Amino acid sequence: MGKPFTKEQLDLLYGSVDDLVFFMRQEGETFIYEYVNPACTAVFKKDLTGTSVDDSMPAELAEDIKGSYLTAMESGKPYTYQDYNLFSENHAANETKVTPIFAAGIWYILAITKNVTKQKKVEEGYLFYQSLIRDSLDPMITLTSDFFIFGMNETYAKTFDIPKEQWIGKHYSKLPYVDDYTFQNIKEELKNFKAGVSPQHTVISRKKNDDETAFFSVNYSPVYEGKMIRAFHIVLRELNNASELIEELKKTENVLESYKAALNYAALVGMWHPNGKIVYVNDNFKNLTGFERKELIGSNIKEIGKAFMTDEEFSEITETVLSGKIWRGELKSLTKSGGHFWVDTTIVPLTRYNGKVYQLLSIMFDITDRKELERKLHFMAYHDGLTKLPNRLMIVKEFMEMKRRADETGEWIAILYMDGDGFKNVNDKYGHDVGDEFIYRFGQTIQSSLRKQDMVARIGGDEFLVALAGLAPEDAANQIDRIIDRIKKELQTGWEIEGIHFSPTATIGVSIYPEHASDLETLVSQADHALYNAKRRGRNLVFYYQKTKEKF
Repeated sequence: MGKPFTKEQLDLLYGSVDDLVFFMRQEGETFIYEYVNPACTAVFKKDLTGTSVDDSMPAELAEDIKGSYLTAMESGKPYTYQDYNLFSENHAANETKVTPIFAAGIWYILAITKNVTKQKKVEEGYLFYQSLIRDSLDPMITLTSDFFIFGMNETYAKTFDIPKEQWIGKHYSKLPYVDDYTFQNIKEELKNFKAGVSPQHTVISRKKNDDETAFFSVNYSPVYEGKMIRAFHIVLRELNNASELIEELKKTENVLESYKAALNYAALVGMWHPNGKIVYVNDNFKNLTGFERKELIGSNIKEIGKAFMTDEEFSEITETVLSGKIWRGELKSLTKSGGHFWVDTTIVPLTRYNGKVYQLLSIMFDITDRKELERKLHFMAYHDGLTKLPNRLMIVKEFMEMKRRADETGEWIAILYMDGDGFKNVNDKYGHDVGDEFIYRFGQTIQSSLRKQDMVARIGGDEFLVALAGLAPEDAANQIDRIIDRIKKELQTGWEIEGIHFSPTATIGVSIYPEHASDLETLVSQADHALYNAKRRGRNLVFYYQKTKEKF
């Protein structure tokens, strides 16, 4: 018996498919390509037939792929694995099904790779959304584009007494408190999203689990897949009867008595004339801002506003309210001591019978804790938990801006792939607590050795990626060497942990934009390749990537 398939059979089966198809034969410790389909040739920009896995890709990636093939061979069953390269600016994700075939005493591998980028993005977006709402104190619900309930947080379920497990997958219109008017409003919001209209803040009334009616501000956020809306989030924030206050102030002629009622609410209340002169603030201002009432009354809202927003933003708000419209939004403001806080703000124009605005009323709720939680979640998404340095996602994001500036100025960028020498021994000898502190100190030492425009990210256990920006092409090598020397010198000085002195070394691979490649994914791969060859020579070495041979 010969090979399991002929080229003609494989062409007939896979010649016109979009998936990448590889048919390989095991030869020693590698695999030789017997057949690749046209889609594969188009991606690799060459015919791989007759070459080995080790010849066609970086060594570390080749080892990972061969490991997957061996796993399938050992089990004798098909094996599926996924890879997601975070260094890719396209964030490409692939899923490969490996089928082992044993024929005439020889192992063959049939590998079919599918692009699952869209699925991966949806999965990651959903996971990030889940982490975002887990600790939220506001009720949140997610609907699909055809209004089926996709998810809700515990706050939503408890506030409205909705058994979460019973309602996931059911239509939103079937919820007990959703009447036809409410449902039509939701449909109108989705229609506006599809038309490209920005979401608006709205206010609704709804009964809570204690059978009391409460007022909520509602925010709608669409979830896109490409240009299509697949779902949208609805976030409700209880207003503690602020909406009743606003309506009372709009309807009554006795404004003084109306805004006095605001003192009973957990809100910051202020009033000023159209010329900006502040005529009233309640006592809650002092608690949050540190300013006494007498310090604010008589001052100009314009001067206060300019302390924390641009002229354009202030003018936009002023234009809206002086035209007789209510303005709603979130504002960042300053305390007397120079700190800052966030408030969810509603500014209501008070008009006379002729429609002329004669005073403006603002009602603000402190949302500083919520904004701080959002900031922390954002930091966690883009930073390494142990070293607090940027992570893979962050360096991919920041490299785009570095590249834009480099293209404008004609400067170069260097990518340093750093691998700590013998770091595993620290964990083995001194334990994980010392090992974690060691990694933290190592990362901080690298960061302190860099310039302001540079960046370091932790991308794995003892692997770090450094981007050096603003390099002069004619002197780039010297600039890179000086920075590397500074890093090595600081590492040699070392540090102490629990009375133990450490002076670590690192091996480094270097690639340069635009000399070696034009995208981060390729630059990282090239620097990794140079690092691999450096580590084969020993420790504490620096290799520059070259297409033919690494430069020591």
